[in-house]
Order: sequence, then C-alpha cells, then structure tokens
Amino acid sequence: MKPRLLFALAATLIATGLATAAEKIPGQSYFSTTRYLEYLAGDLPLVITVPHGGRLTPDALPKRKKGVMDMDTNTQELARALAGELHQRTGGHAHVVFSLLHRSRLDPNREIKEAAGGDPGAEQAWREFHAAIEGALKAAVARHGFAFLIDLHGHAHPIARLELGYNLGAGHLNQTDADFDTAGLIELSTVNDLHRTRGGSGATLLRGPRSLGALIVERGIRAVPSPAEPGPGPNPFFSGGHITRLHAGGPATPKVDGVQIECPRPGIRDTEENRARFARIVGEALLEFLREHYGFTPAPKR
Repeated sequence: MKPRLLFALAATLIATGLATAAEKIPGQSYFSTTRYLEYLAGDLPLVITVPHGGRLTPDALPKRKKGVMDMDTNTQELARALAGELHQRTGGHAHVVFSLLHRSRLDPNREIKEAAGGDPGAEQAWREFHAAIEGALKAAVARHGFAFLIDLHGHAHPIARLELGYNLGAGHLNQTDADFDTAGLIELSTVNDLHRTRGGSGATLLRGPRSLGALIVERGIRAVPSPAEPGPGPNPFFSGGHITRLHAGGPATPKVDGVQIECPRPGIRDTEENRARFARIVGEALLEFLREHYGFTPAPKR
C-alpha cells in the first residue's frame, strides 16, 4: 500500500470513528455517518469484505458513467450467512465490511477515480470503506498476530464453481507445479506472507491436498484452484481485484493474507438454503485452513 494512501485511510478512520475497531463490540454493527457503510465488528482473524452487494441509490450521489454497474446479487446475504456460521462454530465473530451503496453509485473494488467517477461524496464513501478494512485488519493482527481477508463476489461465468483469486491469472495457474515454483510466482500472490513464513512449494499451498480449494472441494463445492482443477484452463476466471491487491499480500501489509472468492449464482447465491450450505462448507474449510497453516484454534465457546 502506498504510504500516502495509508496516511489518508488512517485519517479517514479517525474522522469516521472506525479507527477503534479493536474497542468495538464483536457481533455489533456500526455505520458511517452517511450509512453508506456497515462494519460488523469482529474478534476472529477473518475479515470479510462485500463491495458489490449494496442496494442504496441515494439521490445525493450521481450514477457512475463508466465501468460495471451490476450488483453481485445476494453477496451481502451470503456474507451474513458465512459470518453467522463462523460464530456458531467458534463463538467468535468475523469482521465484515459492507458497502451498502449500489454499484451504480460506487465500486469499491476499483481505484478511486473509476470507483467514484469524480464525485466527492462517492470518493468519501470509498475512503470510508477501505479505512474500515484497514482498521479491521489491524485489529485482527493485534489480537491474533495475523489476519486473513476474504473479498466476496458473485460471477456469471459458464462454469458454476468458486473462483479463488490470489492475484494470479490463468497464465500463472495453468503452469505445472514445477514451472510455477521455479518462476517464484507465489511471491506475486496474496498469500505470499504465509508462504514466506512456512516455506515449501507455493503451488502446493495454492492447490495442493491441504489448500483452501482442496478443503472446500472435499466438502462438496467445486473450486479452482484445487487438486482436481489446478488452473482455470481456457475458461473465464477472476484472479483478484483492487481490494485484495491493496490490503493483502503486499510489502506494506505484513501478516495479512487473503483471497477473492467469486461465487456463481446457481447452487450458491440463489436460495437461502444454498447460501446456508455455502456458509457451512466454506466456514468449516476456512477454520481448518487457519488451523493447519496458521496454528489458529478458536477458544472454546462459553
């Protein structure tokens, strides 16, 4: 993260009252003054972001003139289901940051110029969103020594599978494990901090038998990268976006790793039952991944 941007986000944290994320009550929601942002306070090392699930279209903010305008339907509900599942399993709470604005007004997963279209009010909402993420990550690192960011999205690609974006494109993931490791491509990923700590094969970390993708697939949801699908092949694939690039895996974000999870609508986002199934499978897989790779075990529920 650029120092100037980091300073600006810190100033926004202070201005919005979100700088004290560690002092807020886990499980309770806090809103920005405009109510364009909701922060669900947490005490787990997991930070979930939902940039495209908002529905608000306030007259005070003009429609964006460029970029994708469609919302990721039901990703807000998907994140709430996942947060609820994690609480049920651990007694703790994930940090969750929601943009409540419709994507036609703000796209927080883009750099600020494209995200807000030059509107001052939308630019302020963008800063608040990213400041809340930064505050949540700092609180998680202070409490646990690390943080794992999950940026939650929806896709409409032909193959109904989860796409796990580690900031590595198809050209990277379609390589053999040997070529991937020889090229040191794991250093470009959003889990490079974890890899530096643990060492070993970067390809195995991303798609080996104990990778996040593997843990999800063995519980019943298709995902790429994973042992069965190490790369996307010639098919469409979202490799990660501005949120994961800005907040995870970079030299200015030590002790923070993350992944962008792109979810199909059929079988995942479409019904309450399917969202609950996603939450159960991904929640269980995430906790197993944190235990194996970070040594994190939640305190016993009271």
